[in-house]
Amino acid sequence: MRPTAVVMNMFYTGIGIARSLGEQGIPVIGLTAQHGIYGNFTRYARTVFCPDSRNEPQALLPYLLKLGEELGGHSLIFPTRDDDLVFLDRFRQELERHFVVVVPESSALKACLNKWETFVWAQQTGVLTPRCWLIEEEQDLQRILPDLSYPCVLKPVSAHFWRKASNWEKVGGRKAIGVLSREELLAEYAAIERADQRALVQEMVPGGDDSLVIVACYMDRESKWVAGFNTQKLVQVPEIFGTGCIVQTVNRSELFERTARLLKNMRFNGIAEVEYKWDAEKKEFLLIEINPRPWDQHRLGNACGIDLIYLAYCEHAGLPLPIVSSQVSTHKWIAEDTFVLTALRLLWRRDPRLVSLFRLARGKRIYAIWSRRDPLPFVAYLMTRFIPELISAGVRAVWSAFKTRTLGKTIPVQERSG
Repeated sequence: MRPTAVVMNMFYTGIGIARSLGEQGIPVIGLTAQHGIYGNFTRYARTVFCPDSRNEPQALLPYLLKLGEELGGHSLIFPTRDDDLVFLDRFRQELERHFVVVVPESSALKACLNKWETFVWAQQTGVLTPRCWLIEEEQDLQRILPDLSYPCVLKPVSAHFWRKASNWEKVGGRKAIGVLSREELLAEYAAIERADQRALVQEMVPGGDDSLVIVACYMDRESKWVAGFNTQKLVQVPEIFGTGCIVQTVNRSELFERTARLLKNMRFNGIAEVEYKWDAEKKEFLLIEINPRPWDQHRLGNACGIDLIYLAYCEHAGLPLPIVSSQVSTHKWIAEDTFVLTALRLLWRRDPRLVSLFRLARGKRIYAIWSRRDPLPFVAYLMTRFIPELISAGVRAVWSAFKTRTLGKTIPVQERSG
């Protein structure tokens, strides 16, 4: 019997991993810290409730060690978030008594998670990037101000740190912050330094969401390129600094060589999502970041004949790697929950971008939650999230309209009495 795969968290990425491996007949256990989320209901995994790697890492460790003893052998454990990567690397030695940890080696992992180190590696390898400046304290910001041009982007050095504890609220729930002036940069840094003094200022590459192109690939234990494919973001929510809502497969194989060269120099092994942005002025693709793990849209690889999850499973389980038969694909991945809620907001505002949203969604589609072979997660989403959120939004809209009409009738009276 092939080793069990343990998947950390059952959101978009986790449910995609469960489906990729479950379709191959591999036993899967899905870890979740939340009741009622859609991924808990997939037919391809046995879901168990446990502490969360972000909020309770010390409690999660003994839980996993006990689970590893019960499973026997060396089960594989897959991360789905940066917090999972940090957890698995921190407790790598303890966990490897029972698990094969499907993450890159520590040095390469840290170089990917630290955006400044990624920038330095790219410079050393000759891979073009936007200009970057590291801030470790306010004095560094004052020192670099004369060198900056606007607009620019203020980012965390390590993305997962902004999401810890109350930090997400302190940074305004933003992954990155667009800055238009010196005064705005100083004000934004004053706000985010309450979460973390360390930050990165990066030159803003002009262009919309559709300028972002991904190289998705697998590097083996010797840091050799095994397989890869490309995707292009069409819609992010929120725009520019959000997460992908509509993403399509494309052919940008000219990015493969530089990506393989960079990852090989870093001695990277495993799954990588490497993001570039097209700079129309320089007519170049510039490296934005490296995501060293499975990500939301990894199932698009199946449409291209490249299942990165199964490749990783086979190598880490000591099985022969499957034959990769890359093929041209024109599929789109859609986060249907985000898509529907975005469409409803645009409809309510009578925003003309609604037509464009539906136009971009046309074509062959893969969904984040819905699957004809695995429909229960989507039913769970409808019952536990979509319908309650729709009712709540409707109540808020009615109440807002009621207040507007009421105020509209009372204001003239107040003006006459004044």
